Order: sequence, then C-alpha cells, then structure tokens
Amino acid sequence: MTQELLPVPCPRCGEKQNTYSGDFDPDHVPFGPVLCMACGHAFERGEYLAGLERATRDRDTRLAERRRGPR
Repeated sequence: MTQELLPVPCPRCGEKQNTYSGDFDPDHVPFGPVLCMACGHAFERGEYLAGLERATRDRDTRLAERRRGPR
C-alpha cells in the first residue's frame, strides 16, 4: 500500500464510517470493496480516492496548524 488510509466521508450520507477488507489497497485492481457502514453505499474508485486525498490534505493542514501553535 502506498498511502495511509483515513476515514472518507460518504458521498451519499456524509458519514465517515468506511469498511473494507483487511488486505484493501486503493491502488489494487479491481478496486474495493469500500462500503459506508451507515448507509451501505459502495464507493467507486474515483470518489473514494478523491475523498482520501481531501482527508489527507485536511489532516496535514490540522497538523501544521498545531505545530505553529497559537498566534
């Protein structure tokens, strides 16, 4: 696996409760399965990867802000 897995919001219900098999790798073909625990939505590869990219960017931003400390 080339990247850390973070909770990704479901495009249908907005919950960040993903389930996937123990050997899941977003780079593998065929993709998945990634399911939303709340509503059962099956993620398509593109929507999952876009959500993962946003989640990673948001996490990195929060960490950078913590390192800077209060202004």
